[in-house]
Amino acid sequence: MKKIILGAMSILAMNGCCNKADIPAPGKEYYDSIVKELSSAEYWGRSNYNNGTIKAAEFIMGEMEAIGVAPVPQETIESSWKGKERPELHSLQPEFKSLITPCGARRWEGAPESRLAYLQHFNFPLNTQRGKVELTVDGVTLQNTVNYTLKEFSPSFKGDLDVVYLDNKHLNPETFCKYMDSGKFKDKAVVLDWDHFRKTMYTFPGIEVYKTYFVPLQNVGALICKGEELLPYFKSRNHFNTPMPVFMADSTFPSDAKKVHIETNAEMIDNDAHNIIAYIPGSKHPDKHFIISCHYDHLGVCGDEIFYGASDNSSGTAMLLNLMRHFKKNQPEYSVMFIFFDAEENNLLGSFFYADNPVLPLENIEYFIELDMIGDNGNNIVCQSSDNGVSGIELMESISSRSADPYESFIRQELEDYADHYPFALKGVPAMYMETDGEYNKYYHSPRDCYEHFSTRNYDRIFNLVTTFVEEYRR
Repeated sequence: MKKIILGAMSILAMNGCCNKADIPAPGKEYYDSIVKELSSAEYWGRSNYNNGTIKAAEFIMGEMEAIGVAPVPQETIESSWKGKERPELHSLQPEFKSLITPCGARRWEGAPESRLAYLQHFNFPLNTQRGKVELTVDGVTLQNTVNYTLKEFSPSFKGDLDVVYLDNKHLNPETFCKYMDSGKFKDKAVVLDWDHFRKTMYTFPGIEVYKTYFVPLQNVGALICKGEELLPYFKSRNHFNTPMPVFMADSTFPSDAKKVHIETNAEMIDNDAHNIIAYIPGSKHPDKHFIISCHYDHLGVCGDEIFYGASDNSSGTAMLLNLMRHFKKNQPEYSVMFIFFDAEENNLLGSFFYADNPVLPLENIEYFIELDMIGDNGNNIVCQSSDNGVSGIELMESISSRSADPYESFIRQELEDYADHYPFALKGVPAMYMETDGEYNKYYHSPRDCYEHFSTRNYDRIFNLVTTFVEEYRR
């Protein structure tokens, strides 16, 4: 992979001497402009394709430099670990589904030290799907992300296959793989009932169904998983390949198809990724810090489709930059660390890597807040928290109820492997995740999550929740 030529941006002195009067005030217009910028085609869906995440990181760091927010000072790092055993950079455990390791600057090699100081580097295997993606059924070409989605672990393939429909009686955990790999489906596209598959094959919580049931199939031409609704496109399992292409299709897929033409293009690469970390010291308790976080990456491209990621998660990125403006002008009592995670869409790899290799000790975290998909227009907050983070949600509810524009409800979900709060919760950090509901949620993980389907409706409410939370929350 070629190194990019980093843009020549003026770099402000990061020694805390920025005058408060020079820092632009946070506001909805700035929030809107950041979302518009980061969800434009210029960033290619903020993946490694055409260095989309690198371009996004350059833009984010340029904004941080203009605000005057620095990386974590080296003396702060050293003093926080004094008398403690600081973990050396190491990879995640295998159960976290990916081979992730620390790495050097890679595509950032040659960047100014002032930029490199913000970054935490890691790498992992990544299955890319950048070429042509086509699924034609009996001469009718279906539309990617509308009629079907290609699963992220699918390999390259080109050819014509006869279509067969699998009887649900074969969706049996004990016999499925043996029957499917018998050889009778070697040159077939097998259509299976995905809704029934989910009912019968998910035999225990946390089962990795694709590796368990699809990876062993060496004698199947293709799989088409047909359900009532279309499963959104994901990247969380693109660190391995299945032997055949796998499609998710909705109920419009015909029930009597005879032949399909399939073309997919994939390449497994060694991908480097980079968390962005900035820091504002507290006025009274600098040794304790809040983490306010988001992920800045998105799905990139699949075939010729760009996934722009306006709500997911240009919105959270824009909010963090606004919060930086606020806390730079209004120094908090506790320190605040801002983390823009990379590789969230790749099974939360950026946040898992940080939680495993923290810059400052995890026990020094007062509370962790993750902002994701807040660019919708609904009147509810969807949230999750760690067991010891429930009081944080309760405080958020209290702050909302006291505001001039309260939310109707906070919809609490069970903690799950859903967003970047999760690895911190596993480590015992008080943590919560927040997103908004609304009419644009239907565009989740599709190319229609774009600036035209983004709303600033919740900007003031989220901004007030987070800033007041940092002022009021105490363990």
